[in-house]
Amino acid sequence: MHKEHKAGEEVEVDWAGQTMSFVETGTGEIRTAYIFVAVLPASAYPFVYAYSDRKISSWIDAHVRMYEYFGGVPRITIPDNTKTAVITPDLVDPVLNKSYNEMAHHYRTTLVPARVRKPKDKAADENMVGHVSRRIIAALRSRQFFSLYEINQAIKEELIKLVNRPFQKMEGNRLTAFQKIDQPSLQPLPGTKYEYSEWKETKVQFNYHIEYDGFFYSVHYSYISRPCSIRATAKTVEIYIDNERVAAYIRNYNTFKRYTTLSEHMPEGHQAVSGWSSERFLSWAETIGPNTCELIKHLLERHEYPVQTYRACMGIMRLGKTHSNELMERSSREALDKRTCSFKYFSIILKQLSAKTTASQTEVIIMHENVRGSDAFTGGGINA
Repeated sequence: MHKEHKAGEEVEVDWAGQTMSFVETGTGEIRTAYIFVAVLPASAYPFVYAYSDRKISSWIDAHVRMYEYFGGVPRITIPDNTKTAVITPDLVDPVLNKSYNEMAHHYRTTLVPARVRKPKDKAADENMVGHVSRRIIAALRSRQFFSLYEINQAIKEELIKLVNRPFQKMEGNRLTAFQKIDQPSLQPLPGTKYEYSEWKETKVQFNYHIEYDGFFYSVHYSYISRPCSIRATAKTVEIYIDNERVAAYIRNYNTFKRYTTLSEHMPEGHQAVSGWSSERFLSWAETIGPNTCELIKHLLERHEYPVQTYRACMGIMRLGKTHSNELMERSSREALDKRTCSFKYFSIILKQLSAKTTASQTEVIIMHENVRGSDAFTGGGINA
């Protein structure tokens, strides 16, 4: 069926099947470049850009660049059922990636994924992928590139040639068609460019902190064990429970201070309602020995709030269930002497000492009256 495309209404987007490559200058490794292709069907006006991966961050960056390139936003964006865009394909109600949906809301465009295995739902983009493969990728196949920047500069030059190439069966070219048909009908760009955000589903930990990218942020202790959503950008981290924002922070990148804790989030006495406390960890450490007790004390005193160390203390407690008190004491002493008082280094030391102990036990020769010594093999002869 012939489909009539309205001016400025749709844009079709997808990754091209063919790829390009570039040489990593530092290592000499050949890297793959994936090509994002978009087209406004009414005027057949394309946008093309290369990325080193097909992750959601690249996918969204490509859309932001595409809208900027067009100078406006179509009312409908039609992606393929790529896993980057669609988490669960469905004919009636597909589940879209949360970050992708948020980007579409920012640009006031509606996401309408094509049906699975129905390429005609975005025939214009499928056709444009063919043009890009022949007119751009094939034209550049003999050139060697040393960065994505070089590839995108070359693509930009070839794209200019493509949009200025005259139509075969009608007057003008893709550029003049865009200026006449789509450009006047596009929605204006928003006042600010979309900032990529990543969403993560997790649970509030027993120490009333959530973990994101190796860093920890507090919420009120009453939310312990509750499911929550984290929205993170390059600058901020926001925490949502039941679609309500319960905390927001400037994103932490300081690897020497991984915990961000607000005092108003703490229960009285810095104790989590689940019963964990500094006294509980110290009481356990005393049953193991003085070195372990000193190590736990050192850990608890390292941070402004002892609750920030509870994860490390719990980790050491768990190791105590599978290792002897003697090994725990020796490992604690070595960690204290080397001033490497953290769960990570303690577990490494314990593993090394455990391996040495096992090896030495294996090498011990057990003396027994039925075990022959070297004297049994002297003389070289065999007694009849």
